[in-house]
Amino acid sequence: MNDDPLEKKLIAQKQLKKQLTSIKISAMNILAVREHSIAELRKKLKLKFSSKKNVIMDDVFMDEKDQAQEQELKTAQIETVLQQLLDDNLLNESRFAESFIRSRVNRGSGPVKIRHELLERKISNELIADHLEMSYDFWHEHIKAVHYKRFGEQIPDNYKEQNKQSRFLYQRGFSGECIRRFFGNLFE
Repeated sequence: MNDDPLEKKLIAQKQLKKQLTSIKISAMNILAVREHSIAELRKKLKLKFSSKKNVIMDDVFMDEKDQAQEQELKTAQIETVLQQLLDDNLLNESRFAESFIRSRVNRGSGPVKIRHELLERKISNELIADHLEMSYDFWHEHIKAVHYKRFGEQIPDNYKEQNKQSRFLYQRGFSGECIRRFFGNLFE
């Protein structure tokens, strides 16, 4: 085995480049399936490329210090890849928020639930407000569609039934104000 320091450095650089390429390919494969927030993609990449087990490298077990350094290096590489994807506009929080909202609206979710799920995915309040603040008419039509899909044209004829339907709409993510307006319009 050659102990030339220059050769070892070149081998180490090749390994680093190979790891970086592997992380980028994995990230692009994940993004090919659907849009992701930065936090989601970071979490998936860390999960895939971090290992808590002892890693055998050159037939020698790595000690805890070496493992910690390896993890720091992989975390730095993941952040580098994320920044490259942002720079290339392959990862875009605005596009993710728009896509996410559209998919949740299609599932029948209301604005409160959608906002909460976006916050869980570390999307900023400003970005959520930009994409989620749709007109009153949109949300009124949406709540009507969700109500119709579940209850048909059945208008609640008593307080108990209205309460049941209100709970359903509330669980779907509609605000109390939106639900009150919806039922108020039904009885006008």
